[in-house]
Amino acid sequence: GPFARRQTEGTSQRRRVEQEGLVRKRGRKRMPRFRMGRINSQLQREISLILSREVRDEKLAEVIVTSVECSKDLKYAKVYYTTLREEGRAEIAKLLEKVSGYVRSSLGRVLSYRTVPELTFRFDDSEELAREMDRVLDRISAELPPEESEAAEDAPEESDD
Repeated sequence: GPFARRQTEGTSQRRRVEQEGLVRKRGRKRMPRFRMGRINSQLQREISLILSREVRDEKLAEVIVTSVECSKDLKYAKVYYTTLREEGRAEIAKLLEKVSGYVRSSLGRVLSYRTVPELTFRFDDSEELAREMDRVLDRISAELPPEESEAAEDAPEESDD
């Protein structure tokens, strides 16, 4: 009947539009980058709140969540953290591993995502590396003769005019 003809017309029209590149082919859509950034920052904020307010261990209240990298399918998330003090980091890593299930279930109550990612906590040593680089640069500038270091500071910077 007329319904069957209309159905075949629709699929051929769909194929023609897909071939011309006007419409994306059917299948899984990719998540825009800006949405992933928003999801990562929301996860970072919520995990920080959960660790500081809900988890009873005071050692975990000192943890600073620096960033979160969530997979595109929202199944896994790497949570990067740092601490103010260097001592006790191994113990904090074990504690974070222990409470990751609780943090994930708390996220499930707060967030409206279809799936809540499985959390993996990783120590973020980027600040320590930056401090070490500063120390090396300070040592190098201290070793330079005074006239060379002053000349380097007074030299005009090149600009791309």
